[in-house]
Amino acid sequence: MPTGLHAAIQNRIDAFQDLTPVEFHGLWGHSNAQFLEGRMVGAGVIDVPSYWYSPSSRSCLGFWKFTGQSLDNDAVQETTLFTLIDDVMGELAYRVFIGTTKGKEHIGFTVNLNIKKADMAPNARRFFFEATAESVTERKVAIKCPLYDAMTGKLLLVARAVFVFTPIANIAKQTNVEDANSDRDHSPGSSDVVLSLPSARSLAADELYQLGQVMNFLPHGTINHTRGSISVDDKRLVVSLDFGKNISGPPIYVHGGILGTVLFNASALLFTKHTGISATLVDAAERDINYHRGVPLECQNAAIEATVESSGNDKVVVFATLMRNKHVYTTLKTIFTLPQSSSKL
Repeated sequence: MPTGLHAAIQNRIDAFQDLTPVEFHGLWGHSNAQFLEGRMVGAGVIDVPSYWYSPSSRSCLGFWKFTGQSLDNDAVQETTLFTLIDDVMGELAYRVFIGTTKGKEHIGFTVNLNIKKADMAPNARRFFFEATAESVTERKVAIKCPLYDAMTGKLLLVARAVFVFTPIANIAKQTNVEDANSDRDHSPGSSDVVLSLPSARSLAADELYQLGQVMNFLPHGTINHTRGSISVDDKRLVVSLDFGKNISGPPIYVHGGILGTVLFNASALLFTKHTGISATLVDAAERDINYHRGVPLECQNAAIEATVESSGNDKVVVFATLMRNKHVYTTLKTIFTLPQSSSKL
């Protein structure tokens, strides 16, 4: 275990009696095509994560340490932490499920990820998580994972996720159907990326560029936002995007954390244009992501549509949908909490 931890973190670790070191991605195998492997560990954004497993409590504990060179003076982005959390909870779900009689014949997918923010730690570089499988049924695993600043002991957020395991044979069938549909239909989804509204305008080049900077350590264009439009009066935004390489989670699919990030970035841009308040100045108090279908790697002509569901004096709720070929793949509901006094753009 690392040394110099906050006493509260050390006490949480000491409460376990059967912790065993486990290899990061030891059950999945290593590949630079995986987002964490190729884009984070391989690129020196974080050190190789240290993980431990407790069989008796079905828990996985561990640390993520970000390097100074990867961030300079920037805070670790929340969307980066959410991606790491989704990844480690998925690995724990697989570790728990693989012990069942059907484990090796299935592959797991996140179907829901809910994150509630507790506090902020802009200077934090080492994080401690404690993921626990709360329930395991025939093909479903539910996991809870609080995340802490390892050096101050401060609770930053609490994540809950549900993973469903699907027979591997079914994945091949679904992929063949998607490939066939892709050959016939290249429309972005159920909504056009040009809003046919009197108040709509095209997204400017700098706005598309902003959306294209998915995470601050990723090369620009890893996910290319090609065109879009926004209507402030109608509280809607749509944008077309193409996914690049080396961002996989499960084999052949885009990492769920990446999907949540592009949906959040679109939601944040709409929030900023709707309120006149920079999304960087407010708290995204809660995010709820539902994954309906896996997004194939290097998927082209996907579309995001974001809508302001409600807007009050204390919070704004934005709902965003990722679509392709008229299929809904992922949705995100974000609750932005408004500050008492705000800095306007």
